Amino acid sequence: MSTLAVTAAALAAVLPLAGTAAATPQWPGHAHRTVTTADGDTFHLRLKAGPAVLPAGGGTVDVKGAGYNRAQGVFLAFCVIPEGVRVGDPSTYTALPGPCLGGRAAQDGSSRRITDTGTGTPGVTIPYEDGGRFRATLNLKPEISDGVVCGETVRCAIVTRADFTATNERLYDQYIPVHFASAGLAGQYK
Repeated sequence: MSTLAVTAAALAAVLPLAGTAAATPQWPGHAHRTVTTADGDTFHLRLKAGPAVLPAGGGTVDVKGAGYNRAQGVFLAFCVIPEGVRVGDPSTYTALPGPCLGGRAAQDGSSRRITDTGTGTPGVTIPYEDGGRFRATLNLKPEISDGVVCGETVRCAIVTRADFTATNERLYDQYIPVHFASAGLAGQYK
């Protein structure tokens, strides 16, 4: 057998495995945007969350943010993507994300408030770290509320948005879409 034939046979055996590994949906989602406040301060917001594909019944997602404006608190939550929003195109971020998954528990919660004000619910409200950074873990499930099911009736994402001190401010809106595996595929994502 020639060297070329042996090499081709080896590649044929390896390529299906490489394709399988590349298809594993454990890669985190990313979002970024550069914003300038009314005061002229510029911030390079970066958001990362993973995994972005969860089992059919839900699961835990690790989230990291950086570059946020420490003078403005944000909510980190799991919400319905509003109609008209094209993820990755901030010019379409004109509506408040929501409704959002309830559950502001200190442990296993689906949302957090990040702020340096020192006020809020312990474990739910967390302070920014240096550089406008934060880290959190969210526990997500596909049913946002009765009849509102991610992937079936609505599109959903992990979002950041300005907290209640600036609810109508869309500068801090970011979206990382999350998908839930069908019941038949859920086992492969555990």
